[in-house]
Amino acid sequence: MNTTKITSPGDFITMPWRNGLGSTIEVLKHQPGDSFQWRLSMADVTEDGAFSDFSGYDRCLILINGAGVTLTDNKKQTWALKSQLDTAHFKGEDLINARLHDGPIRDFNLMTRRQNCSAKVFTSQQHTNQTIRLDGDLFLLFNIHGNASFKLDNNTRETLDAQHLMQLEPSSKNNCDCSGDAWIGILITYI
Repeated sequence: MNTTKITSPGDFITMPWRNGLGSTIEVLKHQPGDSFQWRLSMADVTEDGAFSDFSGYDRCLILINGAGVTLTDNKKQTWALKSQLDTAHFKGEDLINARLHDGPIRDFNLMTRRQNCSAKVFTSQQHTNQTIRLDGDLFLLFNIHGNASFKLDNNTRETLDAQHLMQLEPSSKNNCDCSGDAWIGILITYI
């Protein structure tokens, strides 16, 4: 039997950014040793500036509130995040600079250490109802706001409150039906 664990905002931890220009709300991380293998966090960005260096990590940044942000790396590649759940994927060692479009934003960050794991990201921006094949080692579902629910295989559908995170260690034959207004699903596979 697969069991789910729910993490609530009262369990989140606020910590300063490495570059000292703001703070991060750490939602959850997996840290078996000196450094984390993966981490989920949110950040309120109030001014333009450079990202912290996270060499060795792959990053996914998702806009969850605000008018938007444009990210530019040292190779002049850009990502314009204008709508909720717009997503940018980049390497932690890339020199990223952020320019806000019209005021502060809140973003959701996923970081995975390349030597330990990889991740697939799903959002309700593609489809508000999705059936996700859980062919990885850990599935995480974060409800940004509104109503969200999930159903594992033929089990009973369960609700997930806003700003809560569900985590599940699936078997390879599981599917999860995710539904709701604004959610992020993450499937992590260990190497």
